[in-house]
Amino acid sequence: MSRKSSKPKGKGSSSLTPAPSIAKTRAQRKPTGSKVQPSDHDQYQEFLEYQAQKKKEAELKRKENVRKKAGVLLDEESDVDEACTRKDNKLVPDDSDIEHIDDADPADILPPVLPPKEKVSTPSPDSSDEDGGNEGSGDEDDNDGDGDGDVSMESTGVSRRTDGLIQVKEVPQEDKGEHIRRKRVRKGDTKLPTTLASLKKDGCGPLVDLAHQLLRIKIALVSAFPGPSVDVQDSFAWDCIKEAVKIPDSPLKPMFDAISQDPVLKNRALAYVWSGASQLRGELVRKARENMIFLLQQMKPRDIADIASWLVSAKKDPFLCSELDLKNKTFNKNLPFRAAILSQLLISQFFQGAISEGLLYKDEFEKLPDNLIALIATAAECGFKGMLTGSPVVIEFKEPVFQPRHQYYMLKLAEYRQKSPLYMEKLRCDLWTEVGEACRFLTREDADSGSELDFDAMEASVRVQTNSRSTTSDVPNP
Repeated sequence: MSRKSSKPKGKGSSSLTPAPSIAKTRAQRKPTGSKVQPSDHDQYQEFLEYQAQKKKEAELKRKENVRKKAGVLLDEESDVDEACTRKDNKLVPDDSDIEHIDDADPADILPPVLPPKEKVSTPSPDSSDEDGGNEGSGDEDDNDGDGDGDVSMESTGVSRRTDGLIQVKEVPQEDKGEHIRRKRVRKGDTKLPTTLASLKKDGCGPLVDLAHQLLRIKIALVSAFPGPSVDVQDSFAWDCIKEAVKIPDSPLKPMFDAISQDPVLKNRALAYVWSGASQLRGELVRKARENMIFLLQQMKPRDIADIASWLVSAKKDPFLCSELDLKNKTFNKNLPFRAAILSQLLISQFFQGAISEGLLYKDEFEKLPDNLIALIATAAECGFKGMLTGSPVVIEFKEPVFQPRHQYYMLKLAEYRQKSPLYMEKLRCDLWTEVGEACRFLTREDADSGSELDFDAMEASVRVQTNSRSTTSDVPNP
């Protein structure tokens, strides 16, 4: 029997294994004179140097990998260029080589070509006549696919045979050049410029500039939205170009002949001339937006959203009517198209400056056609719709969205002209008078058409002053 040695446990007795020392926390440590001991500082510096060295080695390793990858890519490109050079620069064999090639048997050089294996389809037990028809169509598709493969082979000049060999088909150099040229045009790598400066370099700048201005006038007076299709737009722009040279002895006639004979130059000219449509509509709606901001700037965003929603959604189009009161939401429905915004937009867009379009074509603008009034009304509606959120939001003046609204205002003007011709005549007269007074080329005539000055009274006052002076000079001095 083994005896267990027992020792009396007392206060002074200690165990065999010493108790682990409890590390003091950072808060329990007593603050010393310096936060970091000198030994700790050295270790920290060594640690920072080690980290910097590691970062430097990682950066060098990354650069080395980049150099290796770049070298591999350059080697691959050089191999491809060398292969293409060898393919283009084929060696012409000598006479001896030709005789050797003629005597050689192709069967001794190339392995025999085996016919392709036909696919054997096992009909399923549920097969029917329709399945048979589908199988027949599948064979036709396979043949079509082979035909497509031949076309691609002809275009690339390389075809793969069934035994794994590659058969190179020679393509004439001219065909290669045409193929590359068509490919570049189809991809659209080079986009020709359509700016006025580029067209001036080609010698047709004055013609397209005048046609561009004529198109803007037609958009304003004749047709605000000609159509979304490219054919309609090109036809509209081409009519403006032809109208620019309608004078018999016009100096622009050689430019017109040059554009007509060059399809690429013609497309560039049409693109620039048509850009006047979006340019004019964009300028008009931008000025309408600025007028809306100035009109509603004193209101809170919530009130602005409420007013804009009422102006756009209410019947009778209150934003186009006279006697408009935004605070009380009232207007005179019997005075349509007499809102101040219409005359403001008309003057700011077409009659600002000595060379403005309205003054250059004053006789045409004086008629104030329905298209012009409807275009301004549509731009005003677009400006108010941008305020529906309580803050200005840019809404693009796109043709698919606002062309129906323009047509709506055109129908309303036609109805007013038919049912109330005197009202429409007075509307145009008053609107043109406002424009004339703003530009100072027209004054409003009074009803009596007489002068406000009394010339007899003016003459009498001068006589009185003259007599008084003469009387004073005749009196002798005392």
